[in-house]
Amino acid sequence: AVFVGFILNETIVYTHFFYIPILLAGVWYRKKAIYVALFLSFFYILVTLFSPQAGLSVHVFERSAIFVVVAYVIGIVSEKRAKVEKEITRERDKFHKILSTISETIFIIDRDFKVLELSKSQLRAGIEMEDDIPGLYRRIPPRLLIEREAVIGKKCYKGFWGKEKICDDCPVPSVFKNGEGARKVGSFVLADGTMMYLDVEYVPVFDEKGDVIQVIGDRRDITERKRMEEKLKRAEEQLRETKDYLDDIIKSSADAIVVVDMEGIVRSWNKAAEDYMGYTADEVIGTSNKKFFADPEEAERIMEIVQRDGELKNNYRTTVLTKDKKPVHISMSAGLLRDKNGVPVGTVRVSRDVTKEVELEEKIKEERDNLNLILESMDDGVYIVSKDYEVEFMNKVLIDEFGKQVGSICYKVFHNREDPCPLCKNMGVMKGETVRWEWHSHRMNKTYDLIETPLRNVNGTISKLTMFRDISERKRMEDELRETCEKLEELDKMKRDFLNVAYHEMRSPLAPIVGYASLLERCEIPDKGRKYVSNIERCARELEKMINRMLELARIDSRKVELILEEFSIPDVVREVVKSVEPEAREKKQVISTVVPGIEIQADKQKTVAIFSNLISNAIKYTPEGGRIDIMVEDRGENIRVCVTDTGIGIPEEHLPKIFERFYMVDTSLTRKSGSLGLGLSIVKEYVKLHGGIVWATSEVGKGSKFVFIMPKRQK
Repeated sequence: AVFVGFILNETIVYTHFFYIPILLAGVWYRKKAIYVALFLSFFYILVTLFSPQAGLSVHVFERSAIFVVVAYVIGIVSEKRAKVEKEITRERDKFHKILSTISETIFIIDRDFKVLELSKSQLRAGIEMEDDIPGLYRRIPPRLLIEREAVIGKKCYKGFWGKEKICDDCPVPSVFKNGEGARKVGSFVLADGTMMYLDVEYVPVFDEKGDVIQVIGDRRDITERKRMEEKLKRAEEQLRETKDYLDDIIKSSADAIVVVDMEGIVRSWNKAAEDYMGYTADEVIGTSNKKFFADPEEAERIMEIVQRDGELKNNYRTTVLTKDKKPVHISMSAGLLRDKNGVPVGTVRVSRDVTKEVELEEKIKEERDNLNLILESMDDGVYIVSKDYEVEFMNKVLIDEFGKQVGSICYKVFHNREDPCPLCKNMGVMKGETVRWEWHSHRMNKTYDLIETPLRNVNGTISKLTMFRDISERKRMEDELRETCEKLEELDKMKRDFLNVAYHEMRSPLAPIVGYASLLERCEIPDKGRKYVSNIERCARELEKMINRMLELARIDSRKVELILEEFSIPDVVREVVKSVEPEAREKKQVISTVVPGIEIQADKQKTVAIFSNLISNAIKYTPEGGRIDIMVEDRGENIRVCVTDTGIGIPEEHLPKIFERFYMVDTSLTRKSGSLGLGLSIVKEYVKLHGGIVWATSEVGKGSKFVFIMPKRQK
């Protein structure tokens, strides 16, 4: 500048260049600009002084002063500017600090949708990372996190959402256009499948002209609030459903449900109450409940009890008046209603009409009183005891024997014990059983027949009714009878032993008689003598059969008969028996018919033959000449059914139950002719019974008889 000034001789031109370092120093160094001005002023005076074309003048000193003044002004301005910048920096740091500490996300967007400021790191899906909420966002993959620096200066839709154009539902454009704030609530699915909710509020920033230059976004995580709202909504729905459910229960309840406040005013009245009281809900709600009771003071008594005890226990009986003043007996229970602070606000009362029950109870009481009169007049002793063994009633008979013991414990009264008897029937009777047993009182030296049965009381409880009958005399007679029976059994055994020996002794001489008679028949003797010998042999054989039957019955009585089981054919047995009786049937010109299928059974063959033989022999014996005997055997699965039918004289109906008894004879004259002792059918019955079968007979006098037995094919 000095060189140019010398060449051109223009001091004004080159001195103007002096302002450049002064300005730069003022801008860069602020306080040092004055020193630069002083240096340049001195340099300017010095150059001018030595310049050949110029000399010192007032003008030179004025210009030097101007340099100093300019430098001073620039220093002051620079100082103020530095203070302002410092203040701005401090405020900006304070702003950033505030942004970094608030829990919400704050971001600033300009009209070009560039992000100017962001309070913290963001998730790509627009979800903020909150470390102060344990476990909620830590499950989101870290790769989705976008640092603040990576978003600042970028388009919001690019930085936040990774898109190339503005989002369709973005409210920012409308905020810039209308100058009004907007709000948007969005939801997102996190990596663990849970939902996250964000509430974003957009606020416009205006310049001094009133134009929107920026938009501030305030993004808040409202997931917990949403969850609480959902919980509250569900709770309200459940509460509403519960209330509706309770309302339905109250409406459909068969019991009357009434709510009364602490002043005794009716606040709720369901349909069951309407039904038996006759009042509608509109007629009674808001009125005093005293008018419903037969005794108005009952309303106050109920309220006092509920306030004192907190409830009115079930089965509280009282009487109310219907709309037409008809008395109704009710059973009531009540509870105290409280508000959320536990302050009583009223009572809820549940009641039902028990008029019929009361009438029934009165009838039962009347009948019980009548029963007591009956019990008092009985010759047998009667007492009633509770489930706790307390004597509730004793009639005169027991009072005379044991004293008046009502209220005492039964096992102390009757058994002189301190605890219940081991064989006590009390528990079983309380469960509904009726028992009968005998008890001997050592104190009274008497034996009693006891019948114990449950007795339902008016209040629904169960007591035990016991009837005493003195059977001491009967027991004495039974003991005597038992002794007599034992003696008779001993005599009967002696009789059986004697008969058994006698039968054997009688049978011993019969064998040689039969043998000699048989030998005599083979000898040459006159016809008349042969006839006598034949009669001797026939009578001896008949006698032998009778003795054998009596011996068999003796063995049956002594239980010495056993079954010898074997497999055999029923047709073979029938043929064998029929063959043995054919001579006798031919002699009487009788016809024997058999219908026997091929059946194999397992039984005692000898005894089965005896069964068939006795039944068929009896049929031949009691059927007149020219009669008919039918033998039919049926296969009945596991059993066989045998029917022997004849056209004989028949058996009177009154004799049928006894024909299988020993020695029983329907017509003794016929029996004497046939030589029978009445043992055959008895043996049939015993043999069939031994095989597990049954036998019976049907008959009609003059038309014949039918004997039937059923016997298992196999013995178990």
